[in-house]
Amino acid sequence: MALFRKPKLQNTTATIPSERGRGRGDPKVESQTFRIGNELLTKARGSQKGFFSAKFWSDKLMDWSMKDEAFKIQLFRFVDTFPMLKTPEQIHEHLVDYLTQPGVKLPAGMATGLKTGGFAKGVMSKTMTSQIQGMGKKFIAGVDAEDAYPTLEKIWKNDLAFSVDLLGEACVSDAEAQVYQQRYLDLVNTLPDKVSAWKDKPSLETDHLGPIPRTNVSIKISSLYAKTNPIDFEGSLRGLMNAILPILHAAKEKNVLVNFDMEQFEYKDLTLELFMRCCDEVDFTAGIAMQAYLRSGNDDAQKIIDWSKRTGRHVTVRLVKGAYWDYETINAEQMGWEVPVWSVKQDTDACFERMTKQFIEAMPRTNEQGGVKLALGSHNVRSIAYAKALLEENNLPTNSLELQMLYGMADELKVAGAAAGFRIREYLPVGEMIPGMAYLVRRLLENTSNESWLKAGFLDNAAPEDLLKSPHRTPEEQAAFIDPGIQRIAEAKTRHNLSDAHPDVADGKPFFSESMRDFAIESVRNNFQKAIDNCTVETVPNDATIEQANKAVETAFAAFPAWRDLEQTHRSNIMVKAARLMADRRDELSAIIIKESGKPWGEADADVCEAIDFLDYYARNAMKLATPQRLGQFVGELNEQWYQPRGVSVVISPWNFPLAICTGMTAAALVTGNTAVVKPAEQTPAIAKAMAEIFWQAGIPTNALQFLAGNGQTVGAALVRDKRVSVIAFTGSKAVGLDIIQAAGITPENQPFVKKVVCEMGGKNAIIIDASADLDEAVLGVRYSAFGFSGQKCSACSRVIVVESAHDLFLERLVEATKTLVVGDPSLPGTDVGPVIDKDAADKCAQYIEIGKQEGKLELAMNVPAGVSEKIGLPLVGPHIFSGIKPEDRLANEEIFGPVIAVIKVPDFETALKVANATDYKLTGGIYTRKPTHLDIAKKEFRVGNLYINRPNTGALVGRQPFGGFGLSGVGSKAGGADYLLQFVEPRVCTENTMRCGFAPGL
Repeated sequence: MALFRKPKLQNTTATIPSERGRGRGDPKVESQTFRIGNELLTKARGSQKGFFSAKFWSDKLMDWSMKDEAFKIQLFRFVDTFPMLKTPEQIHEHLVDYLTQPGVKLPAGMATGLKTGGFAKGVMSKTMTSQIQGMGKKFIAGVDAEDAYPTLEKIWKNDLAFSVDLLGEACVSDAEAQVYQQRYLDLVNTLPDKVSAWKDKPSLETDHLGPIPRTNVSIKISSLYAKTNPIDFEGSLRGLMNAILPILHAAKEKNVLVNFDMEQFEYKDLTLELFMRCCDEVDFTAGIAMQAYLRSGNDDAQKIIDWSKRTGRHVTVRLVKGAYWDYETINAEQMGWEVPVWSVKQDTDACFERMTKQFIEAMPRTNEQGGVKLALGSHNVRSIAYAKALLEENNLPTNSLELQMLYGMADELKVAGAAAGFRIREYLPVGEMIPGMAYLVRRLLENTSNESWLKAGFLDNAAPEDLLKSPHRTPEEQAAFIDPGIQRIAEAKTRHNLSDAHPDVADGKPFFSESMRDFAIESVRNNFQKAIDNCTVETVPNDATIEQANKAVETAFAAFPAWRDLEQTHRSNIMVKAARLMADRRDELSAIIIKESGKPWGEADADVCEAIDFLDYYARNAMKLATPQRLGQFVGELNEQWYQPRGVSVVISPWNFPLAICTGMTAAALVTGNTAVVKPAEQTPAIAKAMAEIFWQAGIPTNALQFLAGNGQTVGAALVRDKRVSVIAFTGSKAVGLDIIQAAGITPENQPFVKKVVCEMGGKNAIIIDASADLDEAVLGVRYSAFGFSGQKCSACSRVIVVESAHDLFLERLVEATKTLVVGDPSLPGTDVGPVIDKDAADKCAQYIEIGKQEGKLELAMNVPAGVSEKIGLPLVGPHIFSGIKPEDRLANEEIFGPVIAVIKVPDFETALKVANATDYKLTGGIYTRKPTHLDIAKKEFRVGNLYINRPNTGALVGRQPFGGFGLSGVGSKAGGADYLLQFVEPRVCTENTMRCGFAPGL
């Protein structure tokens, strides 16, 4: 199961190749490129039809979209939402909501239609439905191959070849993967027979080496195996090959070219390896897409070239620029990763030409030679002209290269390309409306973008000199160029301003989250596995006595004055050093967590990252607390406020985040000048002891930090009640938390202060699935939120409240998606759901499962593999899903802390909010909706400490999503937030009269 925070990208920042390798250095090729490009452009402009024809632009929606950016954004968001809307009322309501957002300028006719109710409302909804379906038909050929067949035949009669692609943005279950497999098999098995009756067209059925298949089918690997995830690289390959090999065997028998599409960057290496293994296994006509917007593009191209020559295989590469640029760029910036894509379109175009040159120069000249045959996926005349110039330079015929263009777009270019002698193949998507919308919106955005070549070439009528200009920089231009992507990442830590920088702490750098491991990288996976294999968890008996607890407090109490009076810079820099020590031991610490608490790989790594973040973040935030701040600027009067530590802090930490939470509470106490006595949960003392040793190694005096592994009911109770303890920081169950609050509230005569309690106790967290929710996102988000670390997070989703119109489909997909999870040994990379923490936790889950059977319907009870619990020493509980749960049921109100989830059906969004707010817990909540007003209402009325919109409701990041709730979820400020340290200090104010003998400086 993939975490919400994706892994860090490593070694992806490519430098632009030297002038020799960039293709600009040959004036002859450049001259030929301009000549060919000008001929293509002239021909295309003389035969305009299709996407940029006058007929297309008479479409009012597209016309309006081009004129107003705010209108375009809201319209396309509505188009994305449209398939989930079931009634004319829902369509009209959402349309009004989107198009009345601030800043949107509506055309007069549409504005009137939106405001009018009654009969006009239905007319407006029907008109919009017709418009969207009409737009869809411009880009999507049909629901399935049978529906698309007339279009395929028409394409062939128009002297165009085709490649059929099944639409689908997410495959969340084995059941969906099997459907995709059968649909691909249907294409491969039925299309060749249907198209065999067509008239022969040698120009479409042969290249410079001989015959090529009429039928060309494109597949997305992620649609064929629901557990595709680079963290389990070999497991993913096995699952993918099992799904794909039947398709490839059928393709070999039916003479079908199967093209492996390229998807997100995280799947790139997996796709390349899968492709090569499949080619080794089956002698089918093979193709693969490669993306030029990746900085690794040239290396990827060379890898396939070398492999094809070594193996003697002929494969076709569909060279494209890439379709996920926004996602890859934004995601990298949010996480502080290296950007995997070129940050300037010009560099993508240049990389496209370099890769074109690589492939053309390596193209096989005979059938006896292995190598790559090139299919150019582009609507850019410059890119096409450059390729043709290279063909001429390398004495290759025009039919050795194929042009591939999207169905419904650039018809004028197809005419020009065919006239120039190219074989033109249309990329033809087929599928249902729901998965098709994301594809449709990408196409609409692409072609209304200000950077669109088609828009520049055929709507704006830019000059040929500009359109055909080389994307390669001169050495002088390159020397002056500052890559905005690299620059943005470098500046992100300052720009995001998550905490104040200080010149004396960590080289003056502000805080930014520690990025997680990139398990898509082989060396990262191998090192992590090696750390697990070499890990022996130290035995730390929970045998501390009350006497030892008293001694620990006595030692910490005596150490307090000296630790308190140290310079804040010294304490903060110790925290930063501890953070670096943890970072150096990341895999080792993760391995301890995996073996001691049963966390899967990604969860364990995230735990360590969060611990490092707490250290770095609190180190910086503590600086301003110790520095006097002037209040006002009154002449003759100096008012200052600063903070002082409280004294001895007792830290009682939980087992579910055994390093992160323990480190966070301990660091907060120590960095602000308090001494600390740490008593970890009985289940996870080894990782807590490793933390204490890191603190001591970093420079915390052993007397200022006391470590005590003992029983909570005896040792913990004694620490809480000790009159020398000023602060109690606790995270755990509601029962224990309330007992601590009650005990701390008793102040005996000889206790000179009132104790401060920082207490986080748990949640009964809900995620609302609204009528307009994107179910691809919602299903995976709920699944992760509910079953990540076996549901043993205080933030975990244990209630899903689903609006009736979305309920049945959501429930069906959630159940099927959950079935794909692997329950087992957390030390294995493919495990999604590990054990629960102990027998008591397993017994409690079993008790609530029986309650659920009485209150609702058991939709899913996953079995656990035999023998694994005995091997790892912790009990396994499979995920359980119950439907038909009522808001008043126990399953809807009581915290379970295990992989058990209740699904509650409600009639509408308003009811969903009432049900979500009905429990006494107020920790986290989530909502999946695409309705703007519902987003606003949720922010105001969903009463939780942390609200997550259209994403999982677990995985808060330090500084960015400060974590903590209210109600019976806890008391105190949010962990990882700017206010958290205030709980460990006391404010002091000093007022000084600065006037002397009637003279006041500064008057």
